[in-house]
Amino acid sequence: MNKDNHGILAYVTTDRSRYLGGQPLALLVRDDAEMLELATTVAKAFGADIVQFQSGDCIVIKK
Repeated sequence: MNKDNHGILAYVTTDRSRYLGGQPLALLVRDDAEMLELATTVAKAFGADIVQFQSGDCIVIKK
């Protein structure tokens, strides 16, 4: 994570093949409901936004 907490804070996916780990934090979840719940919680904690890709994956990003 960036020292100033800007940029991509987390990548959340249900697809094991897209889960890479490392920086930013990568989270592998069971299903779409868990993904949105987790992404929402992380975004709220950091005052960040959620962007969802067509693949269904989410990133938590702070501008």
